[in-house]
Amino acid sequence: MSNQKRVLICANPDLNFIDGSSIWAQTIALVIAETGLATVDFLAKSTLQRYELFGPLCNHPRIEIINGARKKDIGNLPFGRLSAQSMAELSVELDRLQDYDLILVRGYEIAQALLETPDALSKSWIYLTNIPQKAEAYSEAEREEISRIAFGCAHLLCQTSGFRKLWKTLVPDLPDGKCTLYPPVIPDIQGEQIPIASREKLAVYAGKFTPQWMTLEMAENWPELQHLDATLRMIGDKIHVDARGFERRMRTALEKTPRLEWLGAMSREEVQAQLRQARVGLSWRAESMNDTLEFSTKILEYGGAGCAAILNRNPLHEELLGEDYPLFANTREQYLHSLETALVDDELSQTAADQLMEVSKAHTFSARVQEVSQWLNALPSRKSNAGPASQRKLQVLIAGHDLKFFKPLQKKLEETGKFAFLIDKWSGHNEHDEKQSRELLPKADVIFCEWCLGNLKWYSKNRLPHQRLIARFHAQERKLPFLKQLDQDHIDHISFVSEPIRREGQKVFHFPEEKTSVIANYLDPGKFFPKKKIGDARYTLGMIGSAPASKRLDRAIDLLERLLEQDSRYCLRVKGRHPLDYEWLLKRPEECEYYCKAFERINSHKLLSTRVIFDPPGDDVNDWLSMVGFILSPSDTESFHMAIGEGLLAGCRPIIWPWEGAAETWGSKHVIDNLDGAAQAVLTPAADEAFGLPTHMEPTTVVARWERLLTVPTAETSHAEGELQQAALSYTT
Repeated sequence: MSNQKRVLICANPDLNFIDGSSIWAQTIALVIAETGLATVDFLAKSTLQRYELFGPLCNHPRIEIINGARKKDIGNLPFGRLSAQSMAELSVELDRLQDYDLILVRGYEIAQALLETPDALSKSWIYLTNIPQKAEAYSEAEREEISRIAFGCAHLLCQTSGFRKLWKTLVPDLPDGKCTLYPPVIPDIQGEQIPIASREKLAVYAGKFTPQWMTLEMAENWPELQHLDATLRMIGDKIHVDARGFERRMRTALEKTPRLEWLGAMSREEVQAQLRQARVGLSWRAESMNDTLEFSTKILEYGGAGCAAILNRNPLHEELLGEDYPLFANTREQYLHSLETALVDDELSQTAADQLMEVSKAHTFSARVQEVSQWLNALPSRKSNAGPASQRKLQVLIAGHDLKFFKPLQKKLEETGKFAFLIDKWSGHNEHDEKQSRELLPKADVIFCEWCLGNLKWYSKNRLPHQRLIARFHAQERKLPFLKQLDQDHIDHISFVSEPIRREGQKVFHFPEEKTSVIANYLDPGKFFPKKKIGDARYTLGMIGSAPASKRLDRAIDLLERLLEQDSRYCLRVKGRHPLDYEWLLKRPEECEYYCKAFERINSHKLLSTRVIFDPPGDDVNDWLSMVGFILSPSDTESFHMAIGEGLLAGCRPIIWPWEGAAETWGSKHVIDNLDGAAQAVLTPAADEAFGLPTHMEPTTVVARWERLLTVPTAETSHAEGELQQAALSYTT
């Protein structure tokens, strides 16, 4: 995997809107990922809302969606969409952290912004269609700028030979190898297509609704062909808005025109299914577009589905299909004539469909994957291309009063070679050496607050503009005042240790859901692993930590007492500090009373007095677990309960009381309903029960998610999966 290329796609189209440009962005991401030679980070222009285009990206194992729209500085932008300038800035920041082999850029404004960062531009492949398409339209200053882009980037991708000629005209000294054709891509052609003569009288338009695309004229002129008893289906939901009322007229035509079916937005696969039923696809455009250098992907999709297409006669289309293509149309009269012909003349329509099919075969997804594979193989290997960015470690500042849960994770993250850690150890929830904190602050790229307490409050008010602030929420935070005192606008992400804790924490925190994630505590398989059980482990209950009272030592004693009625070999071992050694506990009368009663109960009972063993704290827990057969979690409440995971890794059977979220966190098979259930689980354990951590707690998964969260300068990207699941649910219902 070390030879995998890293690719960032920074493209202006918004995948929440379905049109040719957004399909292009989705497709090129899938093409690159499908080569198997690269992993792809896809920078999303806006928060994921629509499943149709985002879904395949989210489901691909080599693609990560980075939601740039979560950055706090876009709050006042229209529709919450990232500007071209912001996309360029974020791509530069990502490249500084990830050291990409290739940055794929679509959008003139993004390319302009990258001129300020030559290092990022130098590894960029630039694809531009939103530029003037005649050389005489460029001023001297614009020619100079376009020349700087051309010479500064790694490669220019051109949709057609016309664009390649334009670049050579604008930049005469441009090396011949700098420009490469990258025409549109269509899905692989599926088997034999239904002949035109066997298809219903159906015409289809798929795309955006805008004046130059002649979509209003298509709809309003459809009644002219009522005598044919045919159907027009129009697909899409992106309608142009202008001061002349186009949106209102277009929407009325879509909703009111007889024998016109408006299907709204559909996935690419669903569009293909419609086209495979149709006789003709519509790609008629305004006369003003006849000198265009780009052609519509829809022409190829129509051909790949085996149907004919109506399109303008212009030099580009004649070069593509030949001057004798039978369904060219420029004027209204030509369009209506071609449409009627396509719907009733089987032979002519089949001829047009066959011509389109031959062109489409050269533009299939599989063919493009093979071509792009050659391009990626030609890139320098990562070893020979390693520069300062790949050598520099990310400086992560860890702040907190209790880092015991983080230290094992820190060790694994250090082993990746990507991180250097600075430690700001706090002496309490809200006590720290402020001088030390201020000295460490400017050295950090990322600040990580372990626990959301006074540390998060202080850093949320003192972080520097270029830094990211991430925190981890355990449980006790929701009962303390600090959540109401911090500056939420300066916090980039909160990770919770379990889903139930996220729900509980959000009742108090009210942090934007899209800036949260759930990542389990790291359980170290190098420290906790199965050892040969010794002594009477089969009859030994284990409990790690018995304070405060909510840990419910009394329940463990209840269970032991019940088991001793069956067999005198059962015992309870309690690992950790003695409850009465805690100074804070001695200041709470109700806690003291609880433990005094518990100890009195133990000492006054003939069997309990010799079968409850308090073992001292120490870093020998795995050895201690070799004496334990059953690891207990009898608590009233837990955020996660590390002891259960440690016990599982060491080969102990969990017995978990039904605290809130227990089954959701550890699986229902380990959770008992009551004392009777606990006793039954110990007395008659399942002989073939397999031990293992839940999938989301697997150590490699946890490390990978934290690595991603720390290195990607947005909210945790894996949260995109949850967004897409929700979008898919909305979409299907």
